[in-house]
Amino acid sequence: MKKLYSLFALGALLFAACSENASSISGSTSVPNMGNNLTPESPVLCSTIGVTDSLEAIEKGCIWSPEMWSRTSGYRVRTGYDNGTNTSGIWIWHTEPGTYANVRFEWPGIATAEYDSMALADVIDKCGGSLCGKVVYEPIENNIDSENASAAPRAYVEFYFAGKDSLGNIGDADVSAMQGICVEYSGNLSYLELLPSDSIADLNSNNSIYDTNLSRLWNSDISWPKTKEVCFAWYHFEWYVSNNFRVPIEDVIAHVKGVRFVLDYGTEFNIVSIGRYHLPNPPMTNLHPVDETCVPTAVASTFCECDLLEEFTVFLRDNELLHFMIRAQETDLVSYSVLTNECIDRTRDSLSNRMIDFFGKPCDNPLPRTVMCADGTSSESQEYAYAAKEFDVTLEKGIAAVDSLFNYCLSLSD
Repeated sequence: MKKLYSLFALGALLFAACSENASSISGSTSVPNMGNNLTPESPVLCSTIGVTDSLEAIEKGCIWSPEMWSRTSGYRVRTGYDNGTNTSGIWIWHTEPGTYANVRFEWPGIATAEYDSMALADVIDKCGGSLCGKVVYEPIENNIDSENASAAPRAYVEFYFAGKDSLGNIGDADVSAMQGICVEYSGNLSYLELLPSDSIADLNSNNSIYDTNLSRLWNSDISWPKTKEVCFAWYHFEWYVSNNFRVPIEDVIAHVKGVRFVLDYGTEFNIVSIGRYHLPNPPMTNLHPVDETCVPTAVASTFCECDLLEEFTVFLRDNELLHFMIRAQETDLVSYSVLTNECIDRTRDSLSNRMIDFFGKPCDNPLPRTVMCADGTSSESQEYAYAAKEFDVTLEKGIAAVDSLFNYCLSLSD
């Protein structure tokens, strides 16, 4: 996991601030959006009135505008990144069998695995405009004790920004302007992955994956189909990549095919929307780079105080629980009393129950996170560096508190 520090000491201050504010291309490629048949009195988005092609758009006086997935989008959308073949904004699904088990989708309607705007049309209709279904896990009994039992099956759905080129290859797009992505969904989705171009993937070592964890964001007490919307700036996708050489996220998002939702087994899922992050423009004056030699020219990335508090607090709780678990694993608890072991179990459960969700929603007043310098380099902002420094102190106190709890449990054997 990429080293990323959390913040707890500034909690009250930040909370106050937040509270204020290949195969051939086929399918109905000329039908990007489906909707009702209202006739506009003045120009509106074509997708809201069911327009299917440019000629009809001219006749009805509507306008096309780039958009992402939603319940009113239809079977595919005009993402604004189409490569000229009119095949962007299409869903496709895959399953990969494992050594000891298979997975399959149970769709509420007829579904095919072709790259086609109509392949999931019946499913989308039956899901009320969203993409829903169920992932079924099927163990292979004869292979359950295989030496390669760690090779787990996978199930995922993918959404492409640019679509296929004239040769049938998936194209890539520069999605930097989106600044990030928001998704609304229900069900236990595991990860949201970026799908970089083949040229970017070839440069990475150890098949580095650019993803962010979705499963930790889902509250199991909320029953399906109630949905949750979460947002991630592009830099969030660096958290779980390999520590070896990898292409910087800034270069990755300039060459992205689309996004992949990795689905947990046995879950009913419902993907309602994919949207742009839409951060307001950050202030371009009074920039404070950490590097004193940096002559600031622009803001390269931003952070939100609300976002940062949640993000850092999650990592604080993660580190505290991990530290406690490591101490428990390194201690021969069998030689301690029943009281000690019961205390260890209770404390571990208590630390686990303190885990919180991180949503990463955009805010109205982002602060500079990374500043571009006149010589082409970049520097962290003093605001972000201060927050990270404050967390170092808080983390030390948190680990000391965990040590105190663990030592107390051990003392019950005396």
